[in-house]
Amino acid sequence: MSALVIVERLAGDESSMERQFDSALERLNFVSEFQKARAVFIKPNLTYPSFKKGVTTQAAFVGHLISSFRRINKTTKVFVGEGEGGYNSFSMAETLHSMRFHEFASQWPNVEVVNLSCIPSRIVNLRGSDKDLEIRLPLLLLEEVDFSISCPVPKVHCMTTLSLSLKNLWGCLPDTMRLRNHYELDRLISQLCEKMRFRFAFLDGRFGLDGNGPIIGTPVDLDWFAASNSLAAHDMVLSEMMGMDWKRIGHIREAVAAGPFPDGSGVKVVVDALWPKRTFRLRRRFWDYPAWIAFRSKRLTYLFYLSRLSGLLHWFMYLFRKRPIP
Repeated sequence: MSALVIVERLAGDESSMERQFDSALERLNFVSEFQKARAVFIKPNLTYPSFKKGVTTQAAFVGHLISSFRRINKTTKVFVGEGEGGYNSFSMAETLHSMRFHEFASQWPNVEVVNLSCIPSRIVNLRGSDKDLEIRLPLLLLEEVDFSISCPVPKVHCMTTLSLSLKNLWGCLPDTMRLRNHYELDRLISQLCEKMRFRFAFLDGRFGLDGNGPIIGTPVDLDWFAASNSLAAHDMVLSEMMGMDWKRIGHIREAVAAGPFPDGSGVKVVVDALWPKRTFRLRRRFWDYPAWIAFRSKRLTYLFYLSRLSGLLHWFMYLFRKRPIP
């Protein structure tokens, strides 16, 4: 199957957004796939405990997507969810409630909002750089859904350069200490995409995050919309639209290489002539560099986050910088 990436200006009113979503679903051949599916899963990006421009996916955006699904049929089960905040940073149950995602279950039939850290899971073996790694994943995504959908926001990321549809999958890991495997993230993302059956991406580009991310940065008004039947193709195209070279972004490069178009060719891109392109720039701060080094080192990850010294090291760091999540 060929990869298609649709890039447009995000519609501004309710009826136009309905038409935009319906049109994208039709062009991606999503409708026929959804008709055959027993259940699907939607993964928004909820990196912060409340809505924050350019940081978190809007509930309204996901709501429009679900509304389009219900116009196709009312029987396919739709799950929406996210795992607990990494490093036990915040409660996902409270986040889903405060951002009003929990209301979806009463708004539409056969919709369920789930905390991926509070449902059954099992360990799967994924290929690491030198050995297999045991990674715990939700059974819902491994066995119950026919396919999954990533709904990211366009933002820079001080550890991975960009966070788009692929990086968004990391939040599916139910382990709040999933950071223990950050050093293998580039190699694992494409495998997670395959294991959890992520096949479509819908970008909520009402706002983006520039300068620094994934939480602290400069929110920018964009009004972007993108949709694709390939997460790797989506991120390859969007990274270029954001002024970044996808070949220099490890997890995107690895995912493209693992897909049917390993050199990035063979991807059809349909771009609206009115789409407002914008160049993003990652600007790491002083304290990002120690974290960036640790992000790529198994031993330093253990020292900074898992050892007996981790509490003292974080206490010292936060004497000089603000906590990203209060």
